[in-house]
Amino acid sequence: MDTLEKTREWLRAFNARKAKFYEQHNVEILAYVAACKRSQGAYVPVFHSSGSWATTYSNEFIAASAKLYMLFEKFDGTDPIDELADLFQKNNIRSCRGTTMYSDKVEYLYIHHLRRYVRAHH
Repeated sequence: MDTLEKTREWLRAFNARKAKFYEQHNVEILAYVAACKRSQGAYVPVFHSSGSWATTYSNEFIAASAKLYMLFEKFDGTDPIDELADLFQKNNIRSCRGTTMYSDKVEYLYIHHLRRYVRAHH
């Protein structure tokens, strides 16, 4: 078996494991995605004045995103940030400023919001 065939075989096995993971956790993933969808977008904390441009993420969005992150940590072979970014993009879940959630946005979300939640709930 040459290198290309080995790579294809590894990729087939990886995709099968990933599909099985999503199948096993489908109910959880759908619930967390629904929570993210429901609570996405700009959130202005009550202590900010009206008209404030300082948006952030709601607590519900942070909790659901963090739970997805922790779930994806269990799947060996993928980066939870990339997996979360892919899921957000496929479900049209936007950042607090309304932009596409590419990996760099999700990494920012993790560093500034999710990491604290993840550490507290592990």
